[in-house]
Amino acid sequence: MDLAKLNPIELAVPFFVLLIFVELIVSRFRASQRERGLYRLNDSLAALSTGLIFSITGVAVAAGSIWWYAQLEANWSVPALTGGVGLTLENATWWHWLLVLLAVDFLYYWFHRACHEVRFLWACHVTHHSGEEFNLTTALRQCSFQRIFEYMFMAPLALAGVPWQMMFICHGGIKVFQFWVHTRAIGKLGVLESFLLTPSHHRVHHGRDPRYLDKNHGGIFVVWDRLFGSYAEETHEPNYGLVKPLRSFDPLHANIHEYVGMLRDMRQTRGWWNRLQILFRSPGWRPDDLGGPRAAAEVAPDYRKYDPLAKGSLKIYSLLQFLSLLAGSGVFLKIAKGAAGMPAWPLWLIVAVGTYLIAALASLGMALATRENPGWSRIEAARLVFVILVAPLLAFGGWMSQSVAAVIALFAVASIVWLRFFVRASFDVQVPIMNRVS
Repeated sequence: MDLAKLNPIELAVPFFVLLIFVELIVSRFRASQRERGLYRLNDSLAALSTGLIFSITGVAVAAGSIWWYAQLEANWSVPALTGGVGLTLENATWWHWLLVLLAVDFLYYWFHRACHEVRFLWACHVTHHSGEEFNLTTALRQCSFQRIFEYMFMAPLALAGVPWQMMFICHGGIKVFQFWVHTRAIGKLGVLESFLLTPSHHRVHHGRDPRYLDKNHGGIFVVWDRLFGSYAEETHEPNYGLVKPLRSFDPLHANIHEYVGMLRDMRQTRGWWNRLQILFRSPGWRPDDLGGPRAAAEVAPDYRKYDPLAKGSLKIYSLLQFLSLLAGSGVFLKIAKGAAGMPAWPLWLIVAVGTYLIAALASLGMALATRENPGWSRIEAARLVFVILVAPLLAFGGWMSQSVAAVIALFAVASIVWLRFFVRASFDVQVPIMNRVS
């Protein structure tokens, strides 16, 4: 295996999908109503859509972050400055890999902790905590901007001369490990709880109960939390999500809402000192002229999750649209990465199609709460007309086969028919916003 081209996350994607299906099936046979309701279509599609946007933008974000790391390692590392022999994939032994993995996990702990304690970093991590359910799809609910800052925290490894490939593989291994801890289907795991991050520990991390806030930041190992005072035991199942619930299924809004709120606070407060503190103090801190710090309150026993009712026709429409965007995103990522056998696209077309896919996923998120987005049907119809017009142009330009363009256009036409006669017909019915008891 060529280690230089190894991407642990890409290799693990089929297993992610399989485990999501297993957890979904298992949850349907669990005894309690709470466990049977582990998955909701609106919440799960929002999480998966956020993951797709993360992957689409990740083509540029990961490449830029790795380039920055590689430049630092090549020009400013100890071996580069002293003329010594640095670590390479060829001379690395198993214990080098083990040390790098431990170092990456240690640095990830501090990055993750900083994301919960520094507001401008919280803005790139809040997306991951925005869901009110906790299942394996939550692991894929990632912010597009997080890796920019996450790789910056790996700078000590670059300065020590660790090649970017080793950092990338170990970092990817941590992300793959973290997938399985996003579940309520696994209880406590005995002796493993003392040193390894487990689902129990990570349920605490995603809890918004005051006793659980900002705890258990480890990647693979929970020993860092135990050593540095950020550990909490799971004594009861948490209430999941944000202290101030997002109340939206729009993945684009989930990515940027905290940046918008942070900039709004900076504009409304007085003085540059207050503005700097908004950036660097904890997410709950506010200057006195904005009401002062906000302490987290206990979750009310009768709290109800954000769960707008949707007609069956809209659920079917949303699911089919998501599956089509999932397939389109998969092909787009292969083309953007220059996969063998795929057509070559110019940069402007990659940017244009990537932007379209993000906008389409945002429209899907609006569909999942249509009663609060009454203009959504017009936006969606305009998107579908755009697809019908553009697909033949892509085929004419040689960037897509005529058969694929025809299938895409026909699917868009069928979607317009379904939208007009089955989905929009339900808009006139006063469908209430129904919230589930947590």
